[in-house]
Amino acid sequence: MEDLARDPRIDFGKPTVMYAAAFLDHPRFPIAVTAGLAYKKLGYNVLLLDASRFTFAAYPVAASKIRTVGKHVAKMLATLTKSGLDPKKLELVGHSLGSHTTSFIAKNYRLQTGMNISRITGLDPSGPCFRNLGPEDRLDQTDADFVDVIETNIDGYGMAAPVGHVNFYVNGGEFQPGDILWVPCNVLCSHIRAFTIWISALLNPNSFIAMKCDSVQEARDRECYDKNPPVTNIVGLNTDRNTQGTFYLATENNFPYFMGLKGLRKENEFFDNKLNLSKKTSWSLF
Repeated sequence: MEDLARDPRIDFGKPTVMYAAAFLDHPRFPIAVTAGLAYKKLGYNVLLLDASRFTFAAYPVAASKIRTVGKHVAKMLATLTKSGLDPKKLELVGHSLGSHTTSFIAKNYRLQTGMNISRITGLDPSGPCFRNLGPEDRLDQTDADFVDVIETNIDGYGMAAPVGHVNFYVNGGEFQPGDILWVPCNVLCSHIRAFTIWISALLNPNSFIAMKCDSVQEARDRECYDKNPPVTNIVGLNTDRNTQGTFYLATENNFPYFMGLKGLRKENEFFDNKLNLSKKTSWSLF
């Protein structure tokens, strides 16, 4: 850790982000590399966590091992803090199982230093093995000064509970529209969409505008359009930390996915608009 602290590529005057990969993912695989490049472009110190020794095991085993990972990584970050790493400039981002890994890192960091990590972003936190657990055993808003969560597959690989200060349910949070209009985005596709949307939000700041809902069920049912005026928040680094709760985010079906202010109008909603249009289209073979 002392060697890392002296690495000329590390500048503790800049914000630092650590990315924790999903189950069966690796810091050298495209998803983690993409995250690292996006944050590097924004001027961050980037740390890609390699927990593949544990996360390439059977899923229930991997889910149990990330607690140990969190303890050891927290010790590393605590050592870096003594060398100048400011927890107010430290952010953790995790996808799927990695979301809960960041939780255990943050919990243990607090135990070891008495300080909170600034921010955790959970990208469709994994549901299996975690849905029915209490906040001490999964990602929770108490883990950092600010926790934001993007939900894209809550009934599959993700979880429905609003565990962050701000929780974005994308297109209802269950299944996402396919990039080809009539081709469904299945469980894995929808689960990965949380990551893709986050990267797009980093590259296109203030472009993903979500509206506040009264409940998760209202977000799931896409029934949040009747608020006048709507309470909104931004997906990305500029999320308003003081405007908390459950939010519905409408998107397009193709990258970069954002709709801007159009996403606040029901007539532009993908599932109600484009899919209903497809039902009215007739096809003939001749």
